[in-house]
Amino acid sequence: MLTRAHVSIALILLAPLIACRPAGDDADDDELGESMNGETSESDGASEGGTATSTASETDASSADASSTDTTSTSETGTDTGGLPSWPQPCADVYAQDIVPTFSLDFTPGDWQALQWDCQQGGQNYFPVEFGYAGETVAAMARLKGNWSYDCNKYQFVISFNEQDPNGRFHGLRKIMLDAPWYEQSFLHERIAFPLFESLGLPYSCVNNARLDINGAYYGLYVNVERIDQEYLERNFEEPEGNLYQGGVELKTNELVNDTSRRDALFAAGSVDEIAALMDLDQAVAEWAAEAMLPALDNYWAGVEINYYLYDHPTRGFVYLPYDLDIAFGDNAYGDGSLLWPGAEFIDPITYEHPGWLKEPLMQIVLSDAYWCERFVEELGHARAAYDPDAMAEQVTAWADQIEASVLADPHKTFPSSDHTIAIDRLEAFFAERADFVDAWLAQGNHCPGPW
Repeated sequence: MLTRAHVSIALILLAPLIACRPAGDDADDDELGESMNGETSESDGASEGGTATSTASETDASSADASSTDTTSTSETGTDTGGLPSWPQPCADVYAQDIVPTFSLDFTPGDWQALQWDCQQGGQNYFPVEFGYAGETVAAMARLKGNWSYDCNKYQFVISFNEQDPNGRFHGLRKIMLDAPWYEQSFLHERIAFPLFESLGLPYSCVNNARLDINGAYYGLYVNVERIDQEYLERNFEEPEGNLYQGGVELKTNELVNDTSRRDALFAAGSVDEIAALMDLDQAVAEWAAEAMLPALDNYWAGVEINYYLYDHPTRGFVYLPYDLDIAFGDNAYGDGSLLWPGAEFIDPITYEHPGWLKEPLMQIVLSDAYWCERFVEELGHARAAYDPDAMAEQVTAWADQIEASVLADPHKTFPSSDHTIAIDRLEAFFAERADFVDAWLAQGNHCPGPW
């Protein structure tokens, strides 16, 4: 396992670690080795379009009937700034909650055959493609994605607009990511999980569901989730010029400068004071607590040191960015009643560790400190207050209705439609069970300091 105290060799160790990590550790973006074309913080500007905050219960739009400049909801977090920008900025319009956008990919016969062969070889090579949405068509590149979720029965895609032109963007985005992991049969985990971070004033990814046509035929339904990159930083932060690290290891911005000295110092820290000198610890414990509340079983809080991003904010220090939440809430039961993560609703907010990993050293140090452990518990209380089981269940019902036709018609889904129904029912019941457990845990008290 990658050791933070040896970050100088982490990039060497990371690739084989991902390939053999235990089931459940799907980094999903799979871009640990992808540079951003040497780009710095320069970009086309903040994402355009509407924010993803409205409740959506409309019938699935199989052919996006909203224009590419739809601004269904324009609510922003923060106080009135007299017309000046506030952060976070609204989500790009392709993430609007009241539509299921239909994207299209048109490959040449040769490139389509090559991509299929690429999947058989476990590859993730880019191929040229014509990308379409709501009457717009642009040249793009597309590749397969997924680690544990990699499945040739239903391809998952990264669609890139900046592979050939570093300044290429589509509706303010350099990449579109389409996820459909075989183990997430509701299609709604990330769509339900990220709004909790948003409600707590934490960074978050925009997300909805999207349909995909390939070479003129409906291919399947996906989770359409915002990629963490420079545009994400510009949408979430007023100061987006800092270093961004995927998995805390690979530098994804400011690569030409390549100054990782502050990250190296952070991973070498051996005390709370040393960590606090480099990190926004209030933000860190709030982000960890939100993950614990869900719970996010395949993420940093659980010890999975690849499923997160770390951003070195120019004035606040390091902050944590939630990422890859497809196993938030555990899995939702399969047709035979089995679960990969049984008892997820009863997982301890402090001591839980993913079975294939250990709590991260930095988190151990922080939660072993009585004051910061109590701050974590305090933030867990705030997360619990924002975790409204009834509202979340109602949202699942509304979004399940929105995507129902697309799920039923999906010719490449890797499970029967009946399993999707089971997953939706289980997810709707999960929230109240988790809330009840955390309420009892908080009432019990005496959880600090942590046991490390």
